[in-house]
Amino acid sequence: MQKSRSPALWVLLVSLMTLLPVFSAAAAKPLVLFDEGHAQTAGNADWVIDGGYSDFADVFTAQGCEVRAVKRLQWDDIKDAAIVVLPEPNSVYTPEEETALVQFVMNGGGLYAIADHDRSDRNGDGIDSVGVLNRFLPRLGLEIEKRYFTEAPVAGKIFDTAFTLGVKAVGTWGGTTVRCLAGTAVAHITVSAKNGGGAFIASNIVGTKGGRVVAMGDSSPYDDGTGNPSDKLYDGFNNPGYSHARLAQNSVKWLLDKSPTPARTHLRHLLADAAATDTPTDEAARMYCEATTSALEHLLAVHPELREEARAALAAAPGLAGLAPTLDTQDRFDRLHRP
Repeated sequence: MQKSRSPALWVLLVSLMTLLPVFSAAAAKPLVLFDEGHAQTAGNADWVIDGGYSDFADVFTAQGCEVRAVKRLQWDDIKDAAIVVLPEPNSVYTPEEETALVQFVMNGGGLYAIADHDRSDRNGDGIDSVGVLNRFLPRLGLEIEKRYFTEAPVAGKIFDTAFTLGVKAVGTWGGTTVRCLAGTAVAHITVSAKNGGGAFIASNIVGTKGGRVVAMGDSSPYDDGTGNPSDKLYDGFNNPGYSHARLAQNSVKWLLDKSPTPARTHLRHLLADAAATDTPTDEAARMYCEATTSALEHLLAVHPELREEARAALAAAPGLAGLAPTLDTQDRFDRLHRP
């Protein structure tokens, strides 16, 4: 005769089954990594999750994310994250870290890059956040511009986008602007023509996997005034005259929306950008041109059914002529190695 299970065993089994949804929910939380390993507390900065950026970190938590600090940003450190936040880095990332960050976005990750004004080298190592971010950010279609101005409130345009819902005013206190290199990049708020008219905050969607990147040209709006008492911190995040908290909520929500781009749509965007940037006039444009060419080659290798459309585009845009040898090579490879 089969022995009946003891009441204690049944209680244990029921308890474990009750806890399973809790474990599943915890495992499903999007992981957000805040970079704290590249001089985020140099000078008067305190851009860390238990300091001046604690309220900003809470925005991610409120939207169901798990937030952690991280010191190193190589691939193994960030590959399991949903979003990586770079709050005004003042020391350079290693080449391996830069490659990992670009690869992370290309594979569908989200990146929030926050800079400060030109000549804001807080730790005196010869490079500021503008220079640090521009070593790799242009490959994702955005560039931090070398400017230094204050404009509060910002007097350009607040466009009707997902970022600006409920946003009435923003300010920049010693900040810069973001240049949109990619045709898909969006400037959500701009500064006045007097200060160049560039983007206060901009975004771009990269690759067919829905990688998303946000860039902002000032760290002050997300400063919540807490942190090291010896630092000069100001609560710009909760300032009632500005909508910085709402902007943070909207932009984080956008980053968490992972809607992939159809391969054919991505092809058309890349072809348009390649045609427009075939003769880059500066370093950032050159970097984006190289990234566009590389993305096109990869896309056409993975999706051979798109090559006919790419060939048709060559005739209409002389700037795409360099793509022809790649298409020929890919076709020859397929004839030799694919059934």
